Amino acid sequence: MAELQERLEKLILRLDLMGMRVEQALADALRAIKDGEVEAGREVDRRDSAIDREEVEIEQECIRLLALYQPTAIDLRTICTIIKVNSDLERIADLAASIGKRVKHVVEDGIDFDRYDSFDSLTETTTDTLGRTVRTLRANDTTGAQGVIDSDDLIDESYRRFVRSVLDAEGKKTGGVEAAMTMINVAKALERIGDLCTNIAEDIIFLRTGDIVRHAEAFENGSP
Repeated sequence: MAELQERLEKLILRLDLMGMRVEQALADALRAIKDGEVEAGREVDRRDSAIDREEVEIEQECIRLLALYQPTAIDLRTICTIIKVNSDLERIADLAASIGKRVKHVVEDGIDFDRYDSFDSLTETTTDTLGRTVRTLRANDTTGAQGVIDSDDLIDESYRRFVRSVLDAEGKKTGGVEAAMTMINVAKALERIGDLCTNIAEDIIFLRTGDIVRHAEAFENGSP
């Protein structure tokens, strides 16, 4: 099974590289939003197709390994984790691309995110969480993974504060609905990225321990 181990190591390296590319995509999209750089936002969207192709290729290789080697135990868990994390990283890239596409509307509507301190809090917490997720994935670190899971509450709270601020401010304006929706959609993409980081962190714990920790509270409460 030495060949399987070698191919798995290559897949893990590809996944790590994909994580770094996704992290860069989000950073570039947020920079484009804040600077009002429409073309930079479009470039993030264009680069998303390369991440899409990589996601498909990684999944295809996982399927080949399952068919060829019929792995068990840790090797099977590794392949299952790669498939799930691969999908979540691609979805994060899609959300970064959607933020990039909205730069045009931000400029057209004259939106100034700097007016909202809660947006800075949301972007900083989300980008920090994504960065820690990528590093935790690389290190296969359960302690770091738990820290990522714990961060999701902070992202959710920042998201709620930002939405309340937008609705309060834009609701007082005539014709402010479209601008409000653009801002809320950007914030929702960031909140969703936080959820996907949590998914990845849960998968890291599964890989190391074999424990499925998502929805654990439901089982602790005796729910079916």
